[in-house]
Amino acid sequence: MPLIAAHRGANEFLPEHSLAAFRQAIVEGADAFEFDLRLTADAHLVLHHDRTVKRTAGAKGAVADLTLAQLRELNFAHNHPDCAGNPEAERIPTLEELFALVVDSGKDLKLLIEAKHPSKFGPRLELRLWETLRRWPGLDVTVMSFSRAALKTWRRLDVDTPLVWIFEYPFRRPPEGVQVLSSRVDYIESSPEFVERSHEAGYEVYTWTVNDADTAHRMAGLGVDLIFTDRPAAVRQTLSG
Repeated sequence: MPLIAAHRGANEFLPEHSLAAFRQAIVEGADAFEFDLRLTADAHLVLHHDRTVKRTAGAKGAVADLTLAQLRELNFAHNHPDCAGNPEAERIPTLEELFALVVDSGKDLKLLIEAKHPSKFGPRLELRLWETLRRWPGLDVTVMSFSRAALKTWRRLDVDTPLVWIFEYPFRRPPEGVQVLSSRVDYIESSPEFVERSHEAGYEVYTWTVNDADTAHRMAGLGVDLIFTDRPAAVRQTLSG
């Protein structure tokens, strides 16, 4: 059975990327956390997918143009009124807050960190991540990106951390130093031989985002190594059954 990764946390009913969503992912038995990383104006690493906070917090501004203090004034659970008053749902988390949650849980969780690009900070994002990871030894970390430049930068900083190249389609030659290829479900379904060919070439294959039973069974049948899902418990249950 493929590993089950909580995509931005278990966010079916909780704000994506919130500590509440990651805490729920632990309850639901996720094998891994997947999350997106951005750098704030004052050089803090925070968990956030979009360039701006419009969709997630109903506010104006780009993450890169706001300080952590300014981001902390926003409510990232504004689309989830049932989460009102829960700071773990409302507040944007820093990377180190998530690391602390993982360590405190005592669980052996795989951390799949996507470096978001393009970014006005360029390789400073990877450098800041590398500096942070040095303060948290022992975590099971994998770095991912759509950006070839970001993966190249990381490999210059660190030769040991596994790297995932994320792509949509059409498929191109993987960057050097990559161990895993990750693509969307519809590409893999349109090219089912891709998984076998990738395995033969020495790559693992991850796919995103799988939230229904039929798709989960098809991906497992093709032999993908890891599934990203917003619903870890549901996907695990359907594959285990």
